Amino acid sequence: MKKVGDTPELLENFSGRDQEFFQPIFNYDVGRRITRFEIYAIRNHATDAKFSLTWETWKQTNIILRLKTKDGYEGVSCVTSFDVYEFNENHLKDLEKAIAVMISIQSIDPLVVSQSLESMMPDIGDLTKSSIDIALWDIAAKRADCTLADFLGAQRNKIDAYASLPCYQSIDLYLENINYYLTQGYKTLKLHVWGSIIKDKRLIKIINEKFKGTSVRFMLDFEGVYNFHDALKLGQLMNKELFICIEAPIEDDLFDDYRKLKNTLPITIIPDGFDLYSIDHLETGILKQSWDAGRFDASIIGGVTEALKLLIVANKANLPIELQCWGHGLVQLVNLHIILANKNSKFFEVPTPIDVYEFAMKDVILISKGLVHAPKQSGLGVNIDWDMLLTADYCKQITKGFS
Repeated sequence: MKKVGDTPELLENFSGRDQEFFQPIFNYDVGRRITRFEIYAIRNHATDAKFSLTWETWKQTNIILRLKTKDGYEGVSCVTSFDVYEFNENHLKDLEKAIAVMISIQSIDPLVVSQSLESMMPDIGDLTKSSIDIALWDIAAKRADCTLADFLGAQRNKIDAYASLPCYQSIDLYLENINYYLTQGYKTLKLHVWGSIIKDKRLIKIINEKFKGTSVRFMLDFEGVYNFHDALKLGQLMNKELFICIEAPIEDDLFDDYRKLKNTLPITIIPDGFDLYSIDHLETGILKQSWDAGRFDASIIGGVTEALKLLIVANKANLPIELQCWGHGLVQLVNLHIILANKNSKFFEVPTPIDVYEFAMKDVILISKGLVHAPKQSGLGVNIDWDMLLTADYCKQITKGFS
């Protein structure tokens, strides 16, 4: 992908709309400057979860950023820190420093800000970049008086949703929760393996038996815990009419083994949602024909700006991209808007139980009969109960104003 100079040019490359349409939105003047920021790091024990019995429980701390501008606009974002032990509050110090740098360069163009942060803070983390980037995109879409999806060039206003289940302790619990989410209108569900080949063979066998001949479809996330041979064995046990996708069958850097699995198994093969960070990684996977579809999460790779860069490359190669949407509702929302704008995305991932991820959200994501619908309000399309954030099991707040 050739280097682009600013966000309007990036948007033209992604959406096809002339960059002159976007230019006024990103022009900077002192009346549009950032005058205040608020950072909230929150964690609720209800979102602690296992995704494989071979892993420790993940503790999810959400870093929510609120930017306010001189002319009355407000941008919000959320990124999630997944920690086995305790949250590292240095994330907040890094974000506070990055905001100061952003203000000093006097730009509201997300791409220009991202490039400047990389230059001026060489060790900046992707979560920090994502926080600022997503909030700037939220402001831009609000300034354009449309949803972020429409601003990006929405292809649709609703899309199929699947229920993404955590790792349960027993098959009975899996079946109980599968049946529950089917009653909620979902037609597709994603399960996470235990990481024991004996147990996972039994899980696949039970699913094959219980749901054969039904319209239910399953995805299975291996979480990269298996080697090629064991992943292949499990894949060969899966009923191709029931199972439509295997996520992260092996570690993500095993491009050649991914290609072998893709060419051997009659099921869609996609990589993990945490490791596809760079254009180089994506282009290697495309060159080696490793996957049927790619997968990433905009909130952990650097924000909407980096997501668009990856999607431009993927779309040119006609590679579908399924975005990961696990985390707080704000994390889900930014990925939803991108999914609705990307012609080669088919599903929206709904983390379960969904209500624990909607903490302090006044507007929840509308999911009905297995479909997720675009928000109606401008920007990300959500209002936050800022006072409620302070009641989380863990909360750290930082605020600062600028003249």
